Formats: sequence, C-alpha cells, structure tokens
Amino acid sequence: MTGYALEASTTATSIRGDVVTDGPFIEAKEVVAGFFVLEAPDRDTAIAIARLNPATTHAGVEVRPLFSPPEQ
Repeated sequence: MTGYALEASTTATSIRGDVVTDGPFIEAKEVVAGFFVLEAPDRDTAIAIARLNPATTHAGVEVRPLFSPPEQ
C-alpha cells in the first residue's frame, strides 16, 4: 500500500464551475475524506483535467500537489 499526503492548503487552486481561484476557498457543508491522484506534466494540465470532474459544477474541486519530503 502506498500512502500519500497533500501539500498545505496554501498551495491549493480551487475550481467551481468556470471559476478558478488560488487558495482553498471551496465552501462546502460536507467534507469528502479522500482524493484522486493523477499525474500531469504541470499545474495547468492538472487544472484542465480537474475541470472535467462533475463535482466542479456543484461542490467544487481543489487541486494541490502531493507532499514530497525533503531529500536527505
């Protein structure tokens, strides 16, 4: 099993409908305890893929990079 962690919420890009904003500004009354992991060559491509998710129309989607611990 592989574990993943997300970068801080300050690195988030939020998508709701046609609006894309920097920061974790999705207002939701429910919290989903999970996330999708996708590989993309850059943040713009990740945002374009995330916009295909039907949740962007209703609740919104947050795009964040995966946490990478510093190399030692």
